[in-house]
Amino acid sequence: MAYEYLTDDEKAAVKQSAIRSLEYQMYSLEVDKIAELAKATPNAEAIASFTALIAEKETQIAAVKA
Repeated sequence: MAYEYLTDDEKAAVKQSAIRSLEYQMYSLEVDKIAELAKATPNAEAIASFTALIAEKETQIAAVKA
């Protein structure tokens, strides 16, 4: 799709903002996973879910960078 009014710098800024947002989400998931692992009895399903969601964020970041 051609963008008539967005400059390359503006498009780069939008991508950077999206990546930053995804990184914040990924970091939050990592902190949640650390907290879950710190429990006396960590929930294996929750840990697996955090791991999968973190991997998904990594995939999304790679897609936006491409």
